[in-house]
Amino acid sequence: MDISDLLTHLGAMAIVALALFYYLTRERGRRESAETELSIIRTELEESKSRGVLLEGELKESVEATSVLNAEKASLESSVKEKEAAIADRDSRISGFERQVRELTSQVTEKESLLSRLSTTIEQERKGFEEKLSILDEAKKRLGDEFENLGNRIFEDTTKKFTDKNKTDMETLLNPLREQIKDFEKKVTDTHKDASSDMASLKAHIENLKNLGEQMSREAVNLTTALKGESQTQGAWGEIVLERALEMSGLSEGREYHSQPSYKGDNGNTLRPDVIVHLPEGKDVVIDSKVSLTAYERYMSCENEEEKGDYLRQHILSFRNHIKELSSKGYQGISGITSLNYVLMFVPLESAFMLAIETERDLYSEAFEKNVIIVCPSTLLATLRTIHSIWQFEYQNANAREIAESAGRMYDKFVTFTEHLEEIGKRIEQSDQAYQKAMSSLRDGKGNLVKRALDLKELGIKTSKELPPDFSERSELSGYAVSSGKETDEGL
Repeated sequence: MDISDLLTHLGAMAIVALALFYYLTRERGRRESAETELSIIRTELEESKSRGVLLEGELKESVEATSVLNAEKASLESSVKEKEAAIADRDSRISGFERQVRELTSQVTEKESLLSRLSTTIEQERKGFEEKLSILDEAKKRLGDEFENLGNRIFEDTTKKFTDKNKTDMETLLNPLREQIKDFEKKVTDTHKDASSDMASLKAHIENLKNLGEQMSREAVNLTTALKGESQTQGAWGEIVLERALEMSGLSEGREYHSQPSYKGDNGNTLRPDVIVHLPEGKDVVIDSKVSLTAYERYMSCENEEEKGDYLRQHILSFRNHIKELSSKGYQGISGITSLNYVLMFVPLESAFMLAIETERDLYSEAFEKNVIIVCPSTLLATLRTIHSIWQFEYQNANAREIAESAGRMYDKFVTFTEHLEEIGKRIEQSDQAYQKAMSSLRDGKGNLVKRALDLKELGIKTSKELPPDFSERSELSGYAVSSGKETDEGL
């Protein structure tokens, strides 16, 4: 190899070395730049990590704050739900109270309507009865006057023609008729007084009906506290409340109703309903007192809503059991009871009755389907007062019928009396004819007995008595008239 080639190679190598140096120098610059950038990136990464730690701390604080807020939110939501439930319960109670007020208002309206109808019926009955009394009074007065005048005339006529015995017979004939007239007048007066008294009493009782029912309810609430859980005592108390309602109704025990009568059922068992109330025309109403206070008292005294719900269900179940028990007894088919095909189940505590009916709307219809009607003190008292009024009308109608029958019998007696009077008149006429014939033979005509007796006296017979002047004068006139007539005939 020559020097030129060597120099060429050296030059090439130098160029390569320079190029390599340049490349390395540039790469080192790049590396340094990259390292610088890496250092910056590392610095930024450290800063990012620091910020991440800070952010993580802030995030934890935010999460904790969020948890607290969520807990507060849940608590607030629970409180809101409770308040909403309380508001809903209050609204429900208000709705229940409003519904109860509407129902009570409806009941008051119905009772006022019933009172109005009863008052109208009573007024119509009173007017009709007063018209009947007026007609009967007028007929009584007219018949009395006619009987009295007729009796007086007959008495005056007969006293002139009959002896003391005949007078006594006429008095005996007339006195029973006078007594019947007096009895008739007394019955009319008593009936009028009874009708006026009964109408006034009925109005007073109807006006006090609502107050009496409320008073009984208040007394029942007070007694409930003392009767907690004692079934036998509760039953006795229910019978006492039922007895008081019967006393307030005006019905008479032993006549309009009977307490605890005994009957034999179809299977031979003994049935003893609390009360049998009788109606006109032989109908009966069965009343049985059923007391359900234990669950009701617990419901009223309990503050736990869940337990109150359980007690309320027990209260409704107690009602259903009583209804089923009454329906199974079959009072309607017992011999000796002519029932109206239903039994009155008496609940002495009105608030317990209202709670059951308001809670279970179908309870009343369920009972009715089993021929049982649930009643409380106010509705029972209204029913009993209505029955009492029906009995009063029945008694008044019976009195009116008795008066009419008495008037009919009196009219028949009057007809018989007139027939007897006609017979007496005929007998009097016959007696008068016989009397006139006898008197004619005695003192009239030629040769009458009086004239002959006087002639005998003139002949000197001894006598101790004198004929009445009327007989003597009439006999002489009769004899003179006969003589004059004979002379006149001879002259002619």
